[in-house]
Amino acid sequence: MKKININILAGYIILTIIAVSTSIVGIYIVRKFQKEQPPQVVIVKPEERPSQYPDYEAYKSLTKVNLVKDNTSFVTRDYKKIGEVTKKIIVSGKFRRAYVYINASVDNGKPLTIYDSIYMTLNRDGGHLLRNKSLAVPASDVTQLLYDLRMIPYIKNVPYSEDGTLLFANWLKKLNSQAASSIYTFLSSWRAGGLIKEITIAFECEENSKCDILVE
Repeated sequence: MKKININILAGYIILTIIAVSTSIVGIYIVRKFQKEQPPQVVIVKPEERPSQYPDYEAYKSLTKVNLVKDNTSFVTRDYKKIGEVTKKIIVSGKFRRAYVYINASVDNGKPLTIYDSIYMTLNRDGGHLLRNKSLAVPASDVTQLLYDLRMIPYIKNVPYSEDGTLLFANWLKKLNSQAASSIYTFLSSWRAGGLIKEITIAFECEENSKCDILVE
């Protein structure tokens, strides 16, 4: 009886040793595996924020027609306008919305100063466009302006001043009511390095209307 008990006890001891050894080996393997694994990278999706330039992004998505491209323009000391631009535009269809975008510089590539302005009219309606009334556009090394064609802000005062009497022109209404129109523009600046890099109209047609602008 005692011999049997001793055998049973020995069996228990052996099983216990095996179980403990297995546990120790298992823990070692798990820890080694964890150390060999590369650190987990947690990607945090940035919070979506409203655009700072909704009209500029809308402008970029619309159909465009260029009115002026890379045109040197300034005013001499004897008031002679250099680089005046007159363009005839032929309109078809009806427009739902439209923008005019302007890119200009003075001093061979610098932003317009408080003494400089873009003078622009549609069928003689307009004047010196007010830069402080431009829709928001991204920062740039030159002057970028963006306007809703329903509300073109301008002044008639000379010299240009943002304190002048504010007037508005509805160029979209004119485009929708007249088949032919005339655009006139120049850079009002004493600096010989003045440049109208671009003037572009972007538009969207009314529903069921095939609209277009042809520049002559």
